[in-house]
Amino acid sequence: MATARKRPRPDEDTQAECPFTVSHPDPNEKDKKPKRRRQESEDQPVPKVPLQASPFSPMGKFKDANNTMDRYYQVHPHQKWMDMTRYNSFVLNGVKYYSEGFIFVANNSTIERQKNPGEPRQSRQKSEDDWVARILEIRASDEHHVYARVYWMYWPDELPQGTQEGKKSIQGRQSYHGQNELIASNHMDVINVVSVTAQATVNQWDETNEDEVQQALYWRQAFDVRSMELSVSCDSRTRLVPGELTRP
Repeated sequence: MATARKRPRPDEDTQAECPFTVSHPDPNEKDKKPKRRRQESEDQPVPKVPLQASPFSPMGKFKDANNTMDRYYQVHPHQKWMDMTRYNSFVLNGVKYYSEGFIFVANNSTIERQKNPGEPRQSRQKSEDDWVARILEIRASDEHHVYARVYWMYWPDELPQGTQEGKKSIQGRQSYHGQNELIASNHMDVINVVSVTAQATVNQWDETNEDEVQQALYWRQAFDVRSMELSVSCDSRTRLVPGELTRP
């Protein structure tokens, strides 16, 4: 089965290192494994697999009506992550960032733009802008080691080949996607907060309000990276862009 494209981290010489990775184990898998010896189990207890409730509630539907976008996860190395203190916010360059807030995150394209500041904006795709993420959790061991567990927002251009939208298989930006449109996802990662470049304002757009014009970044669809499925959020015959109607 195809899987969502991982977001490569920028070269280590251009971004602070992040020692944490995220996996998504099956919480029922431990029931299938042979029981450990009593002493081994006591010395190395098996960590409970937490469930991340999705902060996104798209108006659209998936083929599976019970799909909640919630996801089991495990951060590695687990004990190092758990030993850090959990915080509700952090301050970077005088700006305070909060858990559940949206952020811009630097990537290799960001670094290239810094090297070539004269590059015309119109020559770049929106997906070459900074990545956008929603903070789920903040942990730190001290003021120099602060990390955020995030769910990534996707630019429509980043939808991978094999994405399922209803009965169609699509890839990349579609005709109904607006210039400032993002797609919510359950693609989880841990980042060093030094990668954060700015706060982001991202609104959820209610398509039933045709008169609502989105000036800032917005989202309406969700992408489940487990099934590669994009939620279908309005009538398949007419898809809306803020301020106008478009027909595929």
